[in-house]
Amino acid sequence: MSVNVNVNVRPAKKTTEEKKENEVKLTETAKQILESIEKFELPEKFYDLEDKIAVDKEHEKIYDEVAEDAAFLRKALEDYMEGKPTTTATIAKLARLRRNTRLCYYATAQIRKEVAERMEVVDTKLLQLQNVTSEVQHIQKEIDRCLDFSAGDEDLELISVEEFYQQAPESLSKPEETMGDEHEQYVARLKFEMDQRQDLLSTLQELEGRRNVLQSDIRGKEVRLQGLKPKLEDLAKEAEPAFEMVGAKFKDLSMEEDQKQLALTLPSPLIVAHIHAMAYKEIHDDKHFDFRIVGSNDNSQNVKEETDSKRRRKEDETTQEKVNEMAGRIFDVHPMSLEFDIDCANMEDFKVTMTIQYLTELKVTTAKWHIHADSKLKKSPLFSTDSLMSDLFPGDSGDQCPNTVGAIKMEHLKLNFDTNAKQLGKPYRFLQDLSLEGQSTGISVTEHLRKVLKAIRERISQRFVLDAIIRSLEAKKTDEIGADLAVKINSFKNCDDESFIASIPTSLSQLLSKSAFSDRFSYKLEVEDAGGKKLTAFISIPADFPRRTALFGLSAPEGSNVDTVKEIEDRLNNEADYVDDVNSLKEQLSLLVKHIDLS
Repeated sequence: MSVNVNVNVRPAKKTTEEKKENEVKLTETAKQILESIEKFELPEKFYDLEDKIAVDKEHEKIYDEVAEDAAFLRKALEDYMEGKPTTTATIAKLARLRRNTRLCYYATAQIRKEVAERMEVVDTKLLQLQNVTSEVQHIQKEIDRCLDFSAGDEDLELISVEEFYQQAPESLSKPEETMGDEHEQYVARLKFEMDQRQDLLSTLQELEGRRNVLQSDIRGKEVRLQGLKPKLEDLAKEAEPAFEMVGAKFKDLSMEEDQKQLALTLPSPLIVAHIHAMAYKEIHDDKHFDFRIVGSNDNSQNVKEETDSKRRRKEDETTQEKVNEMAGRIFDVHPMSLEFDIDCANMEDFKVTMTIQYLTELKVTTAKWHIHADSKLKKSPLFSTDSLMSDLFPGDSGDQCPNTVGAIKMEHLKLNFDTNAKQLGKPYRFLQDLSLEGQSTGISVTEHLRKVLKAIRERISQRFVLDAIIRSLEAKKTDEIGADLAVKINSFKNCDDESFIASIPTSLSQLLSKSAFSDRFSYKLEVEDAGGKKLTAFISIPADFPRRTALFGLSAPEGSNVDTVKEIEDRLNNEADYVDDVNSLKEQLSLLVKHIDLS
């Protein structure tokens, strides 16, 4: 039988003695610390204090205390498991362990906050550094752009400083201000160059206006000439009976059909020259002269159409583009030309062909030469096509453009005929008289053509005589110079211009510098007499010899009398004694060999 007994068990109250035994007793030091701690009215102050303690107490010290407490608690736990009583020190250790954990957390939070603040400062500084670097790079680019800046004046060919101060007005040059300032001086030179170019531009525009007027006038004349063609043909048919009545060979003047067609498309200057050639051949019945037209009228028509299309296409071009275009076609040659075949009656198998061309841009006619002879003559410098007809008439070297406008164009573009002489020939003045309205005074153009042909034949005849003398000297023969003494020629050879000018004596150099003519034949002669006395002579033969005589310069050996040398040179170079005599060179050489002894 079970008995249910309800027992009200209450915890026994601890006695005063037991309470006293369980109370934590504080040491005097702990009491002093607790009493010294300030009482905080607000929790924020307590938190700040804890943060300060966490920062002041370093992590290493906290780590040491935590390690110490953990070891103590591990030992206390082992004792408890063994049944040993737990002391109050264990609770203190647990409290300190918890406190150190909190302090470690707070210190770590403070360090993270400090690191974050410093990272923010670093990011700000880094951003500022990037901004400054970007600004420096931008400034460097601006500096490089300024250093690489080109004002376009590097390729300008400015006149020299001396010429600038001579030519520029003082209002622009301002010598007192610019002499010591290189920058201001350069700016003033640029302003003067701009003024000069503006003046040239105004001149060019004025000349272009005149050219347009002339072109319009020429086109009008071309139309009128085309209208005259049927009238001239009718007139020729009507005049044919009259020619037959007076015994003139009218039919001999008739040309082949293809030549007739070509004659209709010749430019006007060549038409004039062609008509005069026809008249000369009929009047003088010169069997040693012939002429013909070469080229194609189709090309002429194409050139005309192309020129018209270019004119329409170039209306909107700038002035500089027009100048560049003009420079490219300044030496344009009309595709049709005239050829004059000139035989020399007293010289067999020798013929000269003169080709007359028309330069459409410069409005001048030019002539180039070709000789038909044996190879021996062609190799002679005396029959070189570059100098064969140079200075055929006095002062007519063909180096200058006879057309005023054309001469200005060539001067502006810094061009000349010398570099293109083989393709273009030279614009001799006698050609302009032959192909344009008469420039000659007192004679007809037909008579002028007769004089030209006569001068050409005389020039060739004189060159033949001179060539014979030169060949004899090159063969070291003294028969041609009539040397009575026992004189021998050691050497006689043609010299190029550079070596000749570098070797000649001062007396001959001065004579050549006074002469305005550049086409000459240069030779060096070395002779020796029986006594062993030697003499070297430099000979300059002008292209228009014997209109102008050969000039001599003596390279006197040591011990020569200066006065004697000068006297002999004066006698050799006395033009009055030798001019217009093709054999005058022999006389000069004869005088030279007689005076080898210059002592």
